[in-house]
Amino acid sequence: MGQKKPTLDLEHISTILYSEGQLPSHLPVCDHYAGKPKFFEKALTLQAELGACFDITLDLEDGAEVGQPQVMAQWAAQSLKEYEQLHGAEARRPGVRLHPVADGHFELDIQTVLQENVPTPAFLMLPKPEKLADVQWALERIGEQCNKANKPAPPLHVLIETHGALADVHAIAGLPGVESLSFGLMDFVSGHRGAIPKSALNSPGQFETPLVRRAKLEISAACHRFGKVPSHNVSRQIFQPEQAGADAARAKKDFGYLRMWSIHPAQIVHIVSALLPTAAEVDEATLVLQEAEKANWGPIQMKGELHDRASYRYFFEVLRSRANKWG
Repeated sequence: MGQKKPTLDLEHISTILYSEGQLPSHLPVCDHYAGKPKFFEKALTLQAELGACFDITLDLEDGAEVGQPQVMAQWAAQSLKEYEQLHGAEARRPGVRLHPVADGHFELDIQTVLQENVPTPAFLMLPKPEKLADVQWALERIGEQCNKANKPAPPLHVLIETHGALADVHAIAGLPGVESLSFGLMDFVSGHRGAIPKSALNSPGQFETPLVRRAKLEISAACHRFGKVPSHNVSRQIFQPEQAGADAARAKKDFGYLRMWSIHPAQIVHIVSALLPTAAEVDEATLVLQEAEKANWGPIQMKGELHDRASYRYFFEVLRSRANKWG
């Protein structure tokens, strides 16, 4: 029988490789959106099968039915309660997608899902900010509501889909309460009044049209600058779920994205498979970090290649993304 590989204490390694406050944000590689109870139930069933490799976001905006904001907000609050009862207080809960700050339903959303007797969502998603000030105001109002409810404020995820938000993207990524930025492809393209062709809404056009490429790169660069998580836009081909996997792979390889939206349960497994490191990558990272630990984190060489703390951090992130630990 082969020997069992020794395990690595990733939490301890993080204190060696990163100074206090420098550890980048870390999230599941897929964010699945559900705007109806039956879609949420399907996602829960799949999560039970696959494990905690993807988030579920309760969608109160574009993915929800129109004209029932109070009903939808109450559904989200009740779902958070039921999730905690099923999985326990320590489980990573669903996120909630709010209405934009310019919509009067934003206040209704936060007052309902951030009540004292409602378990705090894992995060709140803010769509359609027009500028930095919109995100700052949202953080302020969320903080006020949480103080009233005597609970810590959840992290904010921000959907970058307007010209103004893209212009302020580095400032938005630098806000302490922001954990992740997502790209809103469809609203971004429509905001160009026909100047960007329809082909940019799908692949390969979305990766090749210059204005869209620029937006994707700016968002990703801003996230990596401040240690936040860049999340890629949806794949619209819901009856070709494998396309979501192909999009995720290219978004990671060419644009540096670490997470991607899903809008159909069949897309989830393809996105997860594309964004999680392979077994060979995990084995290599484990071996390098084991040897680094033996060398007390000084430089080492393996197979004729030098490794030091810079590459150790790379391999640490490989293992961290595979560890199914987020927080």
